[in-house]
Amino acid sequence: MLAPDPAGRLACLGPAERLRALSCVEEGRLFTLGMDVFADPRAPAYPDRPTELHVMYRDWSHYENGDVSPLPGGVASVDDGVLLNCHGGTHLDALGHIICEGTIAGGHPAASTVGGLGYADVAAIARLGIVCRGVVADLCRTRGGLPLPRDHEITLEELCSCLEDQRVAVMPGDMLLLHTGSLARYHREGAQRYFTDFCEPGLTHEEGLLSWIDETGLLGIGSDTLANELPRCPSTGEEYPLHRYLLRDRGLQFHEALWMQEVAEDCARDGRYMGLYLAAPLKLVGGSGSPVNPMLMK
Repeated sequence: MLAPDPAGRLACLGPAERLRALSCVEEGRLFTLGMDVFADPRAPAYPDRPTELHVMYRDWSHYENGDVSPLPGGVASVDDGVLLNCHGGTHLDALGHIICEGTIAGGHPAASTVGGLGYADVAAIARLGIVCRGVVADLCRTRGGLPLPRDHEITLEELCSCLEDQRVAVMPGDMLLLHTGSLARYHREGAQRYFTDFCEPGLTHEEGLLSWIDETGLLGIGSDTLANELPRCPSTGEEYPLHRYLLRDRGLQFHEALWMQEVAEDCARDGRYMGLYLAAPLKLVGGSGSPVNPMLMK
């Protein structure tokens, strides 16, 4: 069951679904879920990926040193560039990000990724944009707001119990947003300790979970973790299986490293665990992912 469209389930959302999402906004409170870039500590990324880089091509020091002069009339300017990891910090995955058994999404050969994704790149998602209802599952609530243990398996039973306690149901076309507290731990521990014997809480491969996702018509999953899932499935030993079964095979959206602290606190205050979810990745042609600054409006 391979996603037939390069944008997956997102391609099925139209004006009616977007208007339904807009209707859940009541007070206009807005939360940005993207992590700061170039802050201290740096936005998290797996250690084998490049560190983000900010380069100043021109700033005031260049004028002071006489390297450049203000324009006629006195105008000066600042100019800079960046190197960003497509899968570091807050980002979303293209459907072509995952290769399994020699193919990517839609059954296209793995060779179609050489030199950049020839099919199911992140630009296919960016051209549509993501406007939907976001449903928050605050899995930290039962622990007094503390982060889930780093090796915690979020079962379907736990997820459904959380949603039931919050009195919110997932509907077709929704983004499910998981609050695990993992990025709060990253900020507290720092990168070196966080990535030592790395593990993070998340969903994992359960046949019941796959059936539930098919039945609900979920658009995708986002979380305050780097992968949305437990790195290794305890029952099968598979590593990152949901990237295969959900992203590649079913065409779900995967939005990762979302900053969920403030929106979770607000949901606990007003008891409303849903809002309008917006995300606009860059149109990176051939890209396997893109930095993004998602927003949730209530």
